Amino acid sequence: MGVLDRLSAFGGLNRDARILVSTRALRSFSAAILTVSFSIYLSKLGASAVTLGLVFTGISLFSAVRSFIEGVIADRYGRKPILLYSAGLMIVGGAVYSITQDLAILLVTAVLVGVGGRLPYTPAEQAILTEKVSSEDRTRAFSINSFLGTLAGVFGSFAAGLPEFLQSWGVPELLSYRPVFAIFAVAGAVTFAFFTLIEETVPRGGYRYEVEVDDGMGVDERRLLLKWSAVIALDMIGGSFLGNFVSYWFYLKFGVGPGTIGTFFGASRFLSAFSYFLGLRIAERVGTIRAIVISRIPVVFVNSLTPLLPGYTVTALVRGLMSLFSMIDVPLRQSYLMGVVGSRRRASAAGVVTVVSRFTAAGAPLLTGYSFQYVSISLPFFVAAFFQFLSLSLMYLLFKDIRPPGE
Repeated sequence: MGVLDRLSAFGGLNRDARILVSTRALRSFSAAILTVSFSIYLSKLGASAVTLGLVFTGISLFSAVRSFIEGVIADRYGRKPILLYSAGLMIVGGAVYSITQDLAILLVTAVLVGVGGRLPYTPAEQAILTEKVSSEDRTRAFSINSFLGTLAGVFGSFAAGLPEFLQSWGVPELLSYRPVFAIFAVAGAVTFAFFTLIEETVPRGGYRYEVEVDDGMGVDERRLLLKWSAVIALDMIGGSFLGNFVSYWFYLKFGVGPGTIGTFFGASRFLSAFSYFLGLRIAERVGTIRAIVISRIPVVFVNSLTPLLPGYTVTALVRGLMSLFSMIDVPLRQSYLMGVVGSRRRASAAGVVTVVSRFTAAGAPLLTGYSFQYVSISLPFFVAAFFQFLSLSLMYLLFKDIRPPGE
């Protein structure tokens, strides 16, 4: 499927699905700027590497609890209130970072609201997108969602050079970062406005929440969800050892600024956007689980190789090539989970996976911060590769024979 075909497929989605995909792209743009700027900005305000690790740990823990609660509420009372709530948090977080430089306030806001963490993508969104498309189109819809979101993230990464551009016009260094957070707040406001147009999928009065042991596939959903959560948690641990520290690592090791790092992240996201074409084709040929495993092997290899590479250019090129595979699994994993659980538990299931994986991985950023400050800035890459390899091995062994409807 080429770019024009992918955009044509977007036009084939119903109105609500298009709103979800479009707002995801908008938030990806704003979040991509923060991926580059957040750690560097806080470090300039006086935050140490250990402090940054504590912040990312706090973000992970608090957002995990929030995701679980949001998932349960969304399944019982409706998806739409959770969508509006998540957009409101973006507005609050971006506004706070735009008006104050008080480090304590900023750190607390980051933890409570999730500024600087992963892209705000709630369990309710996964559930409602699934319910707006057919089973046959589910993986395609998630692939389109990720493709457009990643493509928007490309422009967000390139825009990360905005602080340096403003500084060249005489704007003070710390003040030059504030427009980045203002963009995040505006993205939240626009998202909120569009979310008000979405039609609710949960009947008035909500579902009566029940656990169905068998949902027609001969699969015990509780056991499946437990295994899936454990596997994703291992991958999440690996990713959390790096996360937003990758931009900080480039900053420390090679002395490059936000503009240069943003260009690298933008190029990487551009490559990863087209990886979704490849991922969908692989999944159609060999199945979703095998496609996920295949896509993760190059990621494990490059993460273990990164600290050994000489110079910024070589390192950036190799990690850029890794981007062709690094994000393939995201829509595939989301689609797989939404396919193997019943409709009444989709948001809750996504919330369970989130809370298990993020709680398990919560300590990783703190350990990375400690390693950066006192041990080695290279060690986290090797640890990340180990956990990611363990995750893909177990995923293949446990899920290769379980296929969702429509596959």
